[in-house]
Amino acid sequence: MTQTLTREQRRTDRSRRTVAAVLAVLAAAAVAGVWWFFVTTVPGQRLDDVAYTGSRIGRTRLAEYTQSVLDVVSVPFLVSVIVVTTAVALLRRRWWLALGVGAVVGGVNLTTQLLKYEVFTRPGLGVTDGYADNTLPSGHTTVAGSVGLAVLLVAPARWRWLVAPLAAAYTGATGIATMVDGWHRASDVVAAVLVVAAWTLLALAVTGPVDATGPVRAVGWALGVAGVGGALVAVVALTLTRGADADPSRAQMLIAYGGASVGVLAVLSLATLAVLLVGSRPARRGGSPPP
Repeated sequence: MTQTLTREQRRTDRSRRTVAAVLAVLAAAAVAGVWWFFVTTVPGQRLDDVAYTGSRIGRTRLAEYTQSVLDVVSVPFLVSVIVVTTAVALLRRRWWLALGVGAVVGGVNLTTQLLKYEVFTRPGLGVTDGYADNTLPSGHTTVAGSVGLAVLLVAPARWRWLVAPLAAAYTGATGIATMVDGWHRASDVVAAVLVVAAWTLLALAVTGPVDATGPVRAVGWALGVAGVGGALVAVVALTLTRGADADPSRAQMLIAYGGASVGVLAVLSLATLAVLLVGSRPARRGGSPPP
């Protein structure tokens, strides 16, 4: 059943679509910015690699848990998610969504693969401790984020406030797991989060917002506080370790690694907040959300 919108809601929708498009462009630009600083400059590579070296601390104890998270990510898993979410969209009679969800998820993952192997390169600056080839953005984090994106797009409006943070939690768990296991640096994970955010915001610019139901405001406040607080912690950690040399101390490695992990979660929290803000409109009193 088609929802009849008031003039004010139509105006709100246009504003949110515009903001979503602008934020999508900014997220895409941020991907390039993360690559430029952390991959092509000596200070960026050094900061990233101190955190990467710190990830070795405690890896033996944590690997059995993080590996189970990473083992979920696979091509069959991604295909299964596309099939299921497309079926849900068909059952809800959202024909355009059934056609588009696979294309959007495919676009997210194709973007990461093109950026990693065709667009971005990693210059040898005499800093790298670990993988010498470019590994930005993280493919595993992108897959996890695209799964969350697919579920978010097909979920009923009344559940979006819950689906968005759960999708972010799964994406964050996968991203941190790649860091714990030494598969990726923090910048790889942040870039992947931004790729997913750019595509999510672009999708919302096309589909428009839905009625805000449930504790959207409370979830938004929680994400905002977590994002800003985490960003401050990450900045302090980077400041404390920016002078680390080629042989960082254990304290420097722990601070850098902890700060990088918190920074990843901060970016993820702020990206999820943006998705909720532009993807929701104030619901009409006495009205009901679309199915």
